[in-house]
Amino acid sequence: MNLALDWPIDLALTVASHGWVHLEPWRWDRETGTLSRVERIGGALGMVALRQRAPLTLALEWSGFPPAAAPEIVRRAARWVSAEWDPAPALAGLREAFPEDAALIAAGGGRLLRCSTFYEDFLKTLLTVNTSWSGTCRMSAALVAEPGGGAFPSPQMVIDYGEDRLRAVAKLGFRAPSAIAATRRMLEDGAIDPDGHGSPERLDHDYLTSHKGIGPYATAHCRMLLHDFSRIPVDSVVVAHLRERHATTPAEFIAARAECGPYLGLGYRLMRLREKFAVPDIADTPPASAY
Repeated sequence: MNLALDWPIDLALTVASHGWVHLEPWRWDRETGTLSRVERIGGALGMVALRQRAPLTLALEWSGFPPAAAPEIVRRAARWVSAEWDPAPALAGLREAFPEDAALIAAGGGRLLRCSTFYEDFLKTLLTVNTSWSGTCRMSAALVAEPGGGAFPSPQMVIDYGEDRLRAVAKLGFRAPSAIAATRRMLEDGAIDPDGHGSPERLDHDYLTSHKGIGPYATAHCRMLLHDFSRIPVDSVVVAHLRERHATTPAEFIAARAECGPYLGLGYRLMRLREKFAVPDIADTPPASAY
């Protein structure tokens, strides 16, 4: 079927927006422009794929699911590209401070690739804390293989797998107790449902930072994936990028662009995206970090 859009979306720019596409179970075929992944819906495993048909149309295909799964498939695929997000306020808010970068929004960019559920975004963000990007890739692949059985695991699958196996088999290390505790609490609080879909009004900044192991960087990153772009997720890669490429610090960069207000984080992300495409062939190479 076709996924009709209210605003232009460039699938390739969305895929390149940050490092998520390099984490299991994502697949990106550059030649055909197809984004795909294995999903588990209602106990069934199948493949869901998106490709660009036109600026306002994405082609959505799937296999392995009964017809009744169609609404959930559409929900997940639309979440990948933030199909419901209205880019007009961000374009207006960034036009003066980030003119070249804001132009990417008009071209169909401005969206960060999101996973099928908030829970997957949350857990993968936890996997980026205090580790190398190769470590994040390895841990994500381990979760998909076991306990996920080929797809990213549901919250209950992670809980049932347990802290000991998360440490010993999936090699999550110190992240294992944080993953179990946060999963249990978000389910109990109604912040996520059993499938992992999040309730944005319950997942505010203070709530996310109240979870052990989720500091300012991880919270800002999770909030960006909920379309709160008011903070830059500052980690060592951001610090190094601003120092080496722009001869500034995060604090100085933020202060100089205070007028961006709620879209500062998006402006920074678009700047990184534009710089990445300015370097030949970099889109063919997995990033050193998700940020």
